[in-house]
Amino acid sequence: MNEQTTILGGIDPEITEKLVSRRDAIRQGAAVSSKLAAGLALASVPVALAALSKDAFAQSPDQVKAVLDFALKLEIFENEFYKAVLGKSSSTAQNNAFAAVRAQIPAAAQISVQQIQKHEQEHVDFLTSAGATNSLNLTADSFDFTGGRGNAPGPFARATSELAFLLAVAQGAEDTGVRAYKGQAGNLLAAGNRPVLEAALRIHSVEARHAAKIRRLRRSTGAPAVVKWSGTVSGGGAAAAGAGNINPAPPQGAVDAFTLIYAGEQNTTQAGKDVLTLPNLPSGFDAAAASEAFDEPLTKEQVVAIVQPFFKPSLT
Repeated sequence: MNEQTTILGGIDPEITEKLVSRRDAIRQGAAVSSKLAAGLALASVPVALAALSKDAFAQSPDQVKAVLDFALKLEIFENEFYKAVLGKSSSTAQNNAFAAVRAQIPAAAQISVQQIQKHEQEHVDFLTSAGATNSLNLTADSFDFTGGRGNAPGPFARATSELAFLLAVAQGAEDTGVRAYKGQAGNLLAAGNRPVLEAALRIHSVEARHAAKIRRLRRSTGAPAVVKWSGTVSGGGAAAAGAGNINPAPPQGAVDAFTLIYAGEQNTTQAGKDVLTLPNLPSGFDAAAASEAFDEPLTKEQVVAIVQPFFKPSLT
C-alpha cells in the first residue's frame, strides 16, 4: 500500500512515520494477518476492527459482527454527511441543502473536508468487504442532517447555511465516533484476544487526530479557546462543544445533543482512581488537565440516542 493513501496522509503528514512505526511494532508483537496489517496501515479503528472480525475473534463471531454492523452504520452516516457538504451526494436534495454553507468553506478547509470524506468512504468499503452488513439499506436519502428525522427541519438546520455551526456539528460527529469505538472495546475484550484488542485501541488514539483536524479548522475560523488546537476535549456537557462562536446561540435541541455527546468528559477518575490524588503530579496539573487526558467511552445505547435524530429509519 502506498503510504500516501494512509488515513491521515492528507491531514497530518507529519505523523505518517509514527503510524508506520506503530504498525510495524504491532506486527512484531502479535501474529496478525495481512488484512489486519492493511487495516493498521489505514490507521483507522473501523478498518482494524473489520480485519479482526475474520481473524482473531472467530470464536465469537456474532458479538464481533454486531460491533462491525454498528460501526458500518456510523461510517455510512459520516460519509454521506461529508458528501452532502461537498456536493458529491447521490441525492440532489442533500447536495442542494448544503449549497449555501458550501460556498463559505475556505479553499484550504475544503481540501481537508474532501480528504476526510475519502477516509469515510474507505471505512465503508473496507467494513463491507470484511463482512459488515448494511442491514438498514442506508442510502443518501436515509439521513436528515438537520436532526429532524425527515419530519421537519431539526435543531441542526443552521449547519446548512452557517459555517461555524457546520464545523461544530462535524466536530460532534467525529467525537461521537471516537467515543463510540472506545465504548465497543469491551465487547472485543470479551472475545478474548487481548494483543489484537490492544492494537485496535492504539489505532483509536490515531483516529482521534481526525477529530483534532476539525478542531483546528474551527479555531482558524474563530472558535473559542475551549476548542483546543491539540484536539483534546475540555470539560463536559454542552460547554465542551465550544459553541461560543455560533451567534445566535444554538437552539435547545442542539444544546441537548452536545450535552449527550460530551457527557462525562469532565471525569477525572480512571480505573476507580481519582487521577488528581496520584503522587508526584506535575505543577499546575488540575482537574481540567486530568479530564483532558482521557477520552470517555460511550455505550451503544448512548450513541444511538445521539445519532438517531439524523437517521430516518430506527436504529433500535
